Formats: sequence, C-alpha cells, structure tokens
Amino acid sequence: MKELQFNKSTDLYNLILGGLIALTSEQNIGKVTYRPVSENIFLGKWLKKAKQQKRYPKSIATEIDTLIELYAIEGRSADLAALFNQFFSEFKMLKNMSQNVNLPPKTRFDNAMSELTQDDWHISLPIIQDQNISEPYRAKFNKEIFTTKWYWDDAFNSKEELTKLVSIFVVSMPQDVIDCLYHHGFILIKGVTSRDDDGKYYYQYKIFPNNQCIGNAAIPTEYQN
Repeated sequence: MKELQFNKSTDLYNLILGGLIALTSEQNIGKVTYRPVSENIFLGKWLKKAKQQKRYPKSIATEIDTLIELYAIEGRSADLAALFNQFFSEFKMLKNMSQNVNLPPKTRFDNAMSELTQDDWHISLPIIQDQNISEPYRAKFNKEIFTTKWYWDDAFNSKEELTKLVSIFVVSMPQDVIDCLYHHGFILIKGVTSRDDDGKYYYQYKIFPNNQCIGNAAIPTEYQN
C-alpha cells in the first residue's frame, strides 16, 4: 500500500472534515456508536460512496484510493477514525504554524535547541563516535537530543536553509521537543522507536526541508484531542 503523504491541500482537508462531520452527525442521532470498529465501518463505506459519487476533485484521487485500500486490507482494524483525526490535527497544526517561520531555518533550529538546553536537555549535534566501534550510540544523559554526522553534515547551506532530510533522536519523553520545534516552525515526522539494554527509549523524528513531509506527524500538545 502506498504511504500517505502529509498533504497540505485544501481538497484533502475538505475530505477529512466532510468525513468527520458525517460521522459525528450519525453518532449524534444514534446510528453509529463511538466504538472504533463502528466508526471504521462507517468511514470505509463513506469513502467508497464519496469516490463513486465523485464528490471530491481528482487532485486527491490517490489519497482517497489509498484510504479505501487501507480499509480493504485491514478491514475493521483499519481504525480510519483515528487516521482522520490525525489528519485533522495536522491541518490545525499547519494553519497555526508559528510566525517565527520568517526567520531562516538554521536560526530557528538553533533557537529551539537553545531553549531546550535551558530546560536541561543535552544537545549532541552531531555525536562524536569512534568509527572503529560498530555498536550503536548509547545516550549518556537522561534527556538528550542527538544525530549522526551522516545526517548533520551539509544539512544547512550558506543561506541557512535546510537542504535535506535530517533525523534527530530524542532520549526521554519527547513531547517537549515536539512542542518546542513546532513553535519554531518545524513539523516532526515519526520514525522508529527503540529501547536499549538500560531501558532508555530512543525516538527518531524526521525533519523535511520546507516541511514537505511524508509520514505521520508528531502532534504538538495544543492540537491533541
């Protein structure tokens, strides 16, 4: 199945909003329960009808087909309601993006790291690791943000623009990092979560140039349901 792109189009927003309004209306009159399975079945049928009746523009035909394919493959466990709500939170997040975006990306990123440092986060950008050691990097602090030279080298150009995808890794609960970077104009896309032998969790987040993202966005606290 194709990965859903973090699409910022008005057409996709209208699709998501239309589905959620239809779902809420049916729940209010008691035709659909608030159970995930019931919500999922309703939205799956709603999407098929929306496609059949050509309610939405061709510009989001791929997204509609991908959602229908998800429903066809996973059936009742697809949890379309959670996905629709995720998209809706992403749209709200985009609409209210920080006004600091008029500053260059490197300046905004450095400002975010400075704020996190004041909140006792240790910043290692990039980590210094012996090339002869094959074992993965292990965080030395309880609250740490790091990345590797492979990601960090040439990430920003002379104009302080982000030029490539960068992954950062967060040790400790990541919500403060998600919130801080969002307020400085960055959307974080969820990557892989792992755990080391000492019980520390490592959360990977991807940052795309100009927030042209693909994947699941990490939602700031203010936009969580």
